[in-house]
Amino acid sequence: MSAAPARASGGAGTVIRRIILFSILYALVVVAAIGLSGLIERVIGAPSVIVGDDSGLARSLAFTFIGVPLAGVLWWWQRRRLADPGERASLVWALYLTAMSLTSLIVATVSIASAANAGIDGEWRPGELAAGTVWAGVWLWHRHMRLSAATAPTRLAELPVELGALYGLIAGATGAIAAVASLISEALVDVGAQLVASQDWYVPVLQGIVWCLIGGLVWWWHWFRDHGRTASGAFAGVLLVIVIGAATATTLFSIGTALFVLLRVLFDSDPIGEVLSPLDVAIAATLIGAIVWIYHAQELATRSERTRRAARLVISAIALIGAASGFGVIVNALLATLGPTLVDDDPRTLLLGGISALVVSGPAWWLAWRPDRPTSADAADQPRRVYLVAVFGASAVVALVTLLIIGFRVFEFALDVGEGGGLVERIRAPLGLLSATVLVFGYHFAVWRHDRALAPAAPTAPRREIGRVILVTAGEPGDGPARIRETTGAAVTVWAAADAEARLDDEGLTGLLESLTDVTAPRVLVIAQPGGGASVVPLAD
Repeated sequence: MSAAPARASGGAGTVIRRIILFSILYALVVVAAIGLSGLIERVIGAPSVIVGDDSGLARSLAFTFIGVPLAGVLWWWQRRRLADPGERASLVWALYLTAMSLTSLIVATVSIASAANAGIDGEWRPGELAAGTVWAGVWLWHRHMRLSAATAPTRLAELPVELGALYGLIAGATGAIAAVASLISEALVDVGAQLVASQDWYVPVLQGIVWCLIGGLVWWWHWFRDHGRTASGAFAGVLLVIVIGAATATTLFSIGTALFVLLRVLFDSDPIGEVLSPLDVAIAATLIGAIVWIYHAQELATRSERTRRAARLVISAIALIGAASGFGVIVNALLATLGPTLVDDDPRTLLLGGISALVVSGPAWWLAWRPDRPTSADAADQPRRVYLVAVFGASAVVALVTLLIIGFRVFEFALDVGEGGGLVERIRAPLGLLSATVLVFGYHFAVWRHDRALAPAAPTAPRREIGRVILVTAGEPGDGPARIRETTGAAVTVWAAADAEARLDDEGLTGLLESLTDVTAPRVLVIAQPGGGASVVPLAD
């Protein structure tokens, strides 16, 4: 009993008390951090102040000299209560640590990055530097709480680490994309455009590198130093699948955009500067997204089979959306050729966009879903069936909406109301979406029917013609109660018999089970006999 894990104690009143106290503590810590940031800003930024702000100083003093003592007293009070294992097992305590750790981490990194980027651009911002310093201290304080044996939560202990690693990954990848895109944009831009540039070309590159370094440091610290990489539990697997899905979507969309630009360069007549404008971000996002995807795919290989299947389904869903969108856009562009073409509405550009999406997402969907692979009963598991139901369910909803839009456009054309244009021009966009949706729905519905036929049949529930069986026997009953419960579906109660010879043998148990199949009663009394048999007495309610 002493080795059992501690659980949160207390009823509804205790839970409400914890919610109120930790909410107040959260607010007081925020107030105190804002006040301290304001005072430090005035100290380090005093030489650059031209006009003093007395109201801001009064606010900082009030927040500091009221918020800091109150937060300290409240934490001292709560720190004493955390000596109780039930308090440390509280879900509210774990959520407070998660919320404050993530808040302080985000504010600290954003403030420090803003101060650094402003310095690169030649500005001095003491406010951001002061805020980053104070909030970094708040983060370190709460990290100490999470790791200390006296205050560490026993529930959701790894949640702040997992969310911190996710935030660092997002910040670092975004900064890397911005830096690489700025370099590519500088390589693609015309020399004459540099004469009217508002800042030097290297400024956005360095600013992106700052975000990449800060985000990378945050991710490395949480992922390796705080062991987020080896975090256990379902939520860690869910986050990994989300990261892989986001990296997949970024990579596929960026590759599709780059292919779209290439096709426009070859077959479109628009100005080359306009055509190449999205290429820098597309190449950068492709590079960084692929790096993130490949790394986390290697991490995925060490996880459970269920997590790997979930990741494949997510990749398949993302690629399916891209391929279906491309197919619908192609149908839309082909229908546009049937009507009059305006100067500003060239269906060729639309057709190239659809081809790009279909060419990139189609093979990705094929590799993730593998429709050519025979499906076994093991592969037709519950997550796959849920995925199929979700896909053709969403397809049915989209098809219904597009049908309503098409019907509205048809009646609008018949009544000669709304904008001008022919019938095809009015319905080509929803008709393209409808065609792709019908195709997706039909295929996945057929796969669902096939998997349903392969899935093992659900076991038939035993008959409930007997409500309860009271078995009177001497000694250990063995597997008799379990076999009676399996055969009749009734609850079994075992009573000890005074006669030590009153026992059921295997032959008597087999005969008893055959006898019980013909009995219907709310309760049945089964009395073991000395010879190994049993007598059955149906009882009235």
